[in-house]
Amino acid sequence: MINTNEGIALKDALLAISPLIKSLVDTFVTPKLIEFKERNKNIKENTFLPTEENFTEYYHRTFKKLIVVNTLVFNNSQRLLSDIFIPLTLSSHSKENLSTKVNGFPDKISDEFGNILITDTAGMGKSTLMKKVFIDILHRNLGIPIFIELRRLSKNKTLLGEIQEQLNSINKDFNSDLLLELLAEGGFIIILDGYDEITLSDRDKVTKDLQEFISKSSNNRFFITSRPEKALTSFGNFHEFKIEPLNKKEAFELLRKYDNQGTVSSLLIKKLQEKELDNIKEFLTNPLLVSLLFTAFEHKQAIPFKKYLFYRQVYDANFESHDLTKGDSYVHNKYSNLEIDDFHRVLRYLGFTCFKLQKIEFGKDELLKLISQGKTFCVGLNFKESDFLQDILRTVPLFTQDGNYYRWAHKSLQEYFAAQFIYLDSKDKQKTILERISNNANIEKFINILDLYYDMDYRTFRNIIEYNLLNDYEKHINSLYKNFNNEIPVDSIIQRKELMFTFDSILFRVNETDENVRFHNKNFSKMLDDYKKINGLNASGFSGVLKAAPFSQNIFSLHYQGKQTSLIHLLYKKNNNIVKDTLKSIERDISLKNITIIKNAYKILKVDDAIDNPLNNKEIFDDVNHFIASTRILPFTMDTKNALEALSVIRKSLKSENKEDFLIDGI
Repeated sequence: MINTNEGIALKDALLAISPLIKSLVDTFVTPKLIEFKERNKNIKENTFLPTEENFTEYYHRTFKKLIVVNTLVFNNSQRLLSDIFIPLTLSSHSKENLSTKVNGFPDKISDEFGNILITDTAGMGKSTLMKKVFIDILHRNLGIPIFIELRRLSKNKTLLGEIQEQLNSINKDFNSDLLLELLAEGGFIIILDGYDEITLSDRDKVTKDLQEFISKSSNNRFFITSRPEKALTSFGNFHEFKIEPLNKKEAFELLRKYDNQGTVSSLLIKKLQEKELDNIKEFLTNPLLVSLLFTAFEHKQAIPFKKYLFYRQVYDANFESHDLTKGDSYVHNKYSNLEIDDFHRVLRYLGFTCFKLQKIEFGKDELLKLISQGKTFCVGLNFKESDFLQDILRTVPLFTQDGNYYRWAHKSLQEYFAAQFIYLDSKDKQKTILERISNNANIEKFINILDLYYDMDYRTFRNIIEYNLLNDYEKHINSLYKNFNNEIPVDSIIQRKELMFTFDSILFRVNETDENVRFHNKNFSKMLDDYKKINGLNASGFSGVLKAAPFSQNIFSLHYQGKQTSLIHLLYKKNNNIVKDTLKSIERDISLKNITIIKNAYKILKVDDAIDNPLNNKEIFDDVNHFIASTRILPFTMDTKNALEALSVIRKSLKSENKEDFLIDGI
């Protein structure tokens, strides 16, 4: 639903875009189709190919879909994208001081790098930015854009098949070989949004399909967006950017957009500037959390200090929403007739089940089946599944409908309810669930759930997840550098042990100084492939910028990210003192002489505790520590002293809690 004023603005936008779409089709599509058919004169008459009409209809339909935003924070209303968008800053992962503010299509970095990968955490605005990019391409007549939501791909649906479906306005199938040939000619700008939303069971097949399509269509420009995933390293010909956190000025600008510089944003901004609310600054860096903050404050005139409380207050605001046009006493009736906490129970089950399925989008029958299962699980509740579906679409609009698809309004909302289920409903399975999540090889997919759970129930998080991590760390540090003499200072040895936890670091020499050598050099690719096979590593997982070492011979480093790295990153962001900033703990000036520690190009020297490893030479030991630390993208390690102290505290706590009379003593 969209209000009257915005409805008028939408009509105006749709009228204004028509001549622009015609111009784009006339400029790029029509000549391409004419030339293509001219070269393929032997095509049979009944062979179905996309036409100008297909593209024109696709652009009108997609523009209408993307120009409005189904916001989590405005109940059941939609907002025009332009009304709530603020420019975001992209910064390169591998090139220092390379950043650009993006208010549409990023000409500069697209011209320089061609293929762009944008990675960042939940709610940083990746999808919103891609919508803005698509619309800007239409407005500025820059090329032939195609917008694909990657969650639609599966083992049974290829990228080519989804493009065909999007362009196919009538019930006929394009000739897929000819469509691929047309796309491969170039001139297309293909936006692939939400790699992290591909179902995990389909991930390998879809990734292979994407790689093959991109390889065959390399004359086009591609954008991929995703939360951080190790599997993304397989897209080696993409230049990776992240979205810079909002500064305070940008956050306040965004807040003012939500009510057109009205009373709520003014009061909230005033409150945020009070000194005692200084610890809320973290939430002002994330566009989604800024929007949740606005909604939470509008509902209760209070600012929650925990992330999960943002989501609860947004849920409360949606459930208890008042229709001001009907007076303050009017409350939307619920089709299901469920009370707020009972409705929350069903949503918790839905959230957790969707988490297990690794899906946020469903067909109607599939979603109704999940609701039915939730009804069975939530003993004592009586409602019609179809009524609950109407509620989550209309009266408590936490889902949106897109044609035949139904999906969560935002993935992080589903993760909130999943975390709540683990906390409130999993009972004796809680420990098993948390351990399986934290030990999963794809833990980075679940990190937002752990982030939310950390604040909901830190005691359990500490006693299960943190405890297991600290046990592993204790074993790690006790197993390394046992046979070294006292020539190397103890502090330096500890630093090296910290750097080696969860990372497999390698150094090697190359013949080129080109920092993009990993993308273009066959010797480099073979070196990595051989190393992975020998060490039983996955096809992806290496991270870090290819940086030349300060010592000679073009020495570079890479770091293989273990599954615990994402968990340590979470603790780092939570300011947990068992983790520390790497470079702050190893600040030094490297002053190595011209020591040739690696003589042959593309021969790997692994960081380990072998006595004969030249990286353990006492003369360069500290310098190697610094180099390993400075070439990592993730700037943190465990803090040995604090980690061992925390482990001791947890062990004592668990010992006390495990006494049979812990809970019943004194009753």
